[in-house]
Order: sequence, then structure tokens, then C-alpha cells
Amino acid sequence: MKNIFLVIMSLIIISCTKSDDSMGLIFNIESYDANRELWESSGIKDYSFIQEYHSTSVGGLPKLITVVIDNKLDTIYTQSIEFQDYSIDDNPHFKTINDIFDYINYIVESCNEQINSSDSPMEGAKIDVEYDEKYFYPTQIKCVGYYPEGLVGGLSVVINISDFNVN
Repeated sequence: MKNIFLVIMSLIIISCTKSDDSMGLIFNIESYDANRELWESSGIKDYSFIQEYHSTSVGGLPKLITVVIDNKLDTIYTQSIEFQDYSIDDNPHFKTINDIFDYINYIVESCNEQINSSDSPMEGAKIDVEYDEKYFYPTQIKCVGYYPEGLVGGLSVVINISDFNVN
């Protein structure tokens, strides 16, 4: 009985121990593909939304109100008057919902390249995306890179899309 207990405990410890192999990328590509297809087939061309971008490299940026007409950016501006001198072009932002889907695709490819490169310290990454149940656009994107212990910095991005309105 004692030997069986020791064997079971050893298997549990071994299964929970991190191997020397890359952690890989955690991302639900099936959900991404399905929601992107549903978004594109919805035919929505005129809409508005608010976007928020936070990362360890640039910090939190002001909320941006984005107006899209005929699938092209019409207007983009900060929500708050205190940021009227804010330079949108010099900071991360998205012109359309399709741009947000393209960004997700880009970050997935970039993480895969970094994880598989001997020149990059990234050991793995997790990209979580939540989607709107009615219109299928991304409502929140969280990207986190995993690095060797002690490494400061790296991938840490959160993007929130809210107040979506079809015009």
C-alpha cells in the first residue's frame, strides 16, 4: 500500500513539474476563426466603439472613440477633454474591428516566432480573447508572455473594446 502511494505521488510530482521544453502558445484558434468569420459575414460596415489599450511598455492610454463608416475609419478621438493634445498616431490604436482581428493574428504569429527562436527569451505565451455574443467582435484581448525567472519586462497587453454601436 505504501509503495502504491509513493508511485502515485511520484507520478503527480512528475506530471506537475515543468519540463525543459518550451511552454508553447496557449490560444484558441478555433474560437478566433469562428468569430472572425461570423463578424465578417455580419455585413456590419457602419459602427462605433471605444477602445482602451494597456501594456507594460506604454502604460494605460486614454480611451479612444472610434467611428467607422463603410468599413473605413471616419473619426477617432480621445474620450476625455484632458487628453486633447494626445497624439493618436504615435500610440497603439485600431481603426476598425478588422484591424483588431488582424492584431490578434499578428500577435499569435509573433509569439510563435519568439517562442521558437533561440534568440528570444520567451518560453511561452497566453492569448485570451473574449467575444461579443451578438456581433462576434473581440471585447477583450489579454496577451501575456512567459519568460525565464528574473527577466523583467516582456509581453503584457490588455485591450478592451466597449460601447459598440451599429450606426
